[in-house]
Amino acid sequence: MAIAPLLAALALLACAPAGKPIVAEVYYDANGDDTGWEFVELFNPAATPVPLGGARLEAGDGSAAARWTTRWTGGPRDTIRAHARFVVGGAKVVPAPDATVTLDLQNGPDAVRFVWPDGAAETVGWGAHEFPEYSCGASAPDAPSGFSIARVPDGADTGGNAGDFRVAPPTPGVANQSERDLAIARGSLALNPAQPAPLGDALLSVAVIGAGSEGVADGEASLLVEGDALESPQTLAIAGVESGDTLRVQLPVRAGLAGRSSLRARVALPGDGTPGNDADTLRVRVGDGPLEVTEIQFHPAQGEGEWIEVRNRSGAALRLDGFTLGDRSSAPSRIALTAAIPAESLAVIAQDRDAFARAFPQLDTARVAAVGVWAALNNSNDAGGVADVVTLRETDGLPVDAVAYSAVGVPAGVPLEKSDGVWVAAAGAPGSPLAPPRAHASALEFEVSPRRLAAGADELQLAWRLPWARGRVTVELFDLEGRRAAVLLRDVASTAMGERRVKLDTAREGLFVAQLRAQSDTGTLTRALLLRVSKGAS
Repeated sequence: MAIAPLLAALALLACAPAGKPIVAEVYYDANGDDTGWEFVELFNPAATPVPLGGARLEAGDGSAAARWTTRWTGGPRDTIRAHARFVVGGAKVVPAPDATVTLDLQNGPDAVRFVWPDGAAETVGWGAHEFPEYSCGASAPDAPSGFSIARVPDGADTGGNAGDFRVAPPTPGVANQSERDLAIARGSLALNPAQPAPLGDALLSVAVIGAGSEGVADGEASLLVEGDALESPQTLAIAGVESGDTLRVQLPVRAGLAGRSSLRARVALPGDGTPGNDADTLRVRVGDGPLEVTEIQFHPAQGEGEWIEVRNRSGAALRLDGFTLGDRSSAPSRIALTAAIPAESLAVIAQDRDAFARAFPQLDTARVAAVGVWAALNNSNDAGGVADVVTLRETDGLPVDAVAYSAVGVPAGVPLEKSDGVWVAAAGAPGSPLAPPRAHASALEFEVSPRRLAAGADELQLAWRLPWARGRVTVELFDLEGRRAAVLLRDVASTAMGERRVKLDTAREGLFVAQLRAQSDTGTLTRALLLRVSKGAS
């Protein structure tokens, strides 16, 4: 017989033998030093006990063929009870294993093999194997540190390790999957807004997993939420969850008092067989953080790089190296500025500190910080109308401030700045780093380019400055007899500065009046310019 078919046949013979206990869980890669934490769990699904005397647990080294080493041999008193589990593991396993031994298992691709006195054997392999003797069919996934590979459900028997075993939290001596079990997905607990105002409304959301082998009916379970981040505890009956499904639960809540706080969410299900996965905790900041973002340069035009201005609103001197800066998609990076900035003072966090200093030589570089990795800010909006989200956090991850900004209508080189609590385009390039916002135009300004153009479909560049922080803009084209020839912009929301490229679609020649009408809560202003359209070149 050829070698390859022989190895394939041997792999089939290594699968779990009928009528015997099975390997239910393997924990081979603990966090840190594995010594004392590793274990292999056997499960007896039968109604009668099974003696383990003479049975061997072997470890396989998948780097070469036929590298099996015995790690444990069952003694005459070792028995696995009916419908019970038998754990072979290290001295640090809790609860204490039925048989204590140093297993010294390897990370993937490797394997264990349980060999019975009559020669029957079961092989469980993890990771991508070169030699088929180290797995039963396709091998199980290679678990990350701190996780085991476990049969889910406990009696899973699909004919291969890949179908039977999943990555799971280690559960020595207890069921890998209870019949009744609801779990909260770790890390899914969230508030919107993430930093609610004191006594303000928020929406809590959490993912609830049907982790048991049986489903849960409507109203059987409830979600309990409590903690000083909330004005009062809340309870919500939740909808039914099928086994293996995930339900996103949302609950309106009211925030508590200002400050650093936390909340805890827990699912309550009568008869839940795995209470250890029922809860999760979220650390929350209610109200303002000690820093706020006050200016955002997301599209610099004079080589200074992107930059963010922040204000210390803590009421005391503040070191910035206790905070991180990021955007909505990049990992936050720690701010590098060890000198404390005084209360109510400003600082700049620069993408390129040297380039920023060259562009602004008059500024105090002691208040210009850098970060380890700059999160490049987007210059255009997504489908939801947001270009990016600038986020400040404390180094432990607690939110400090977050600004979702729009890039629409903001000319290149002009930053966004916070003026009287409202985000607007700055009065002009290059902005006002380390200084209060500059005053905007005292009158309405309007420009059209070019002023002479050919008849037909041509592009015009419109630009304007409003004497207010924000308003709405309409631009229309009239002939000299006052008849409207075209609408170039219709009731467009604008910050104090705006620009837009538009199509002029008119076959008529002659002089026209381009009129901008700007409106705000305080009134309406207009500004008009002459425009010539001809058959010749523009």
